[in-house]
Amino acid sequence: MCTALIYRDVNAGKFGLGFNRDESVKRKPAKSPVPEVKKDITVLAPVDGDYGGTWIGVNSKREIFALLNLYEAELKLLRNPTSRGLLVKSLLFGEIAIGDIEAGYLKQYYPFRLIKVSGEETGIISWDGVQLIHEKNSEDWKVLGSSFTQGPKAEAERKKIFDENFSSLKEKTPFDELSRDFLSSHLPEKGALSPCMHRRDARTVSQTIISVVANSVTMEYKNGQPCEIDGFEISKMSI
Repeated sequence: MCTALIYRDVNAGKFGLGFNRDESVKRKPAKSPVPEVKKDITVLAPVDGDYGGTWIGVNSKREIFALLNLYEAELKLLRNPTSRGLLVKSLLFGEIAIGDIEAGYLKQYYPFRLIKVSGEETGIISWDGVQLIHEKNSEDWKVLGSSFTQGPKAEAERKKIFDENFSSLKEKTPFDELSRDFLSSHLPEKGALSPCMHRRDARTVSQTIISVVANSVTMEYKNGQPCEIDGFEISKMSI
């Protein structure tokens, strides 16, 4: 249950990711982003309150990683599953490369889609519990989404919302502003399909907007439902 908006301008050396995290109301709140350094790599990422990993982050190598659940995959219960957020942290710190991930490595992970956004392209890996698919995409703008109750319909609907209501603003609106407006919207109506998602058992619990321009990174973070919290926590990092 998440929504991602990917952006890049290759000629200007800019790229970014806007991301809403949708989770069960039973999950513990996350901790705000703080820089962490390991082996000369600095990572800026929020911390999951349940398992200590993360669902989104950026590093000093100009790489953004983010995780979406793959609800359309057939779910098989695992005895001792490994938190997918720990995989994101390993990628951010360069402990494993996305291109080196093989199916055998993922047997203890529940299904997911993982994205790596850089200035040149977006790498996407999809793991359904059996098959691993690697893809690459170089679109300037791309919307991805997931939903426990709506499945692939959520991504299609949120892409439609962006195309019909926000796409025309791309040339004259800065990425961070456009991302905030799209991800905070309640189109087509406030509920399970709107980018700012509302259900009785789950909701959008945070919003993160990462912008990479030249040698500077800015992360804007809301730890709570976007429509209910004013202002962002802003973190900056030189790279």
